[in-house]
Amino acid sequence: MAKNDESKTATTNTASSNGATPPAVPATETAAAPAAAASAVPDERYRKLVLDDAGATFAYGDASKAGQSVNRIDYIRSAWTVMKQGRGAIAKEVSRLAGKKVTYQIVFSATKGVAGGPAPAPAATPASGAAAS
Repeated sequence: MAKNDESKTATTNTASSNGATPPAVPATETAAAPAAAASAVPDERYRKLVLDDAGATFAYGDASKAGQSVNRIDYIRSAWTVMKQGRGAIAKEVSRLAGKKVTYQIVFSATKGVAGGPAPAPAATPASGAAAS
């Protein structure tokens, strides 16, 4: 098997040392394609929301913030940490304020690893009339 490996190595070395260079690709072609694709898609991460009375109360507990423009992620995190809202409720409220569907996954990614959210449901206790065996 070593003999075959040596012949492949020799063939590879001669092909790479024969002075042939790969064809050059103009830099303008490779750089222009990704730049055009990136500018065509708007960046959703920093979308702004304009608060109304219900929206300001939902996330901040303060109706005086109505009329202000805030980043969507800041609104989601405030509703999660300050007002202890659930992710599903936050998704519905952000959808209402944005005027288009905001998925649960967007809210989850904004709140993942952030302390907050609704208090966990209390653990169910066994009925007092049941005998423990």
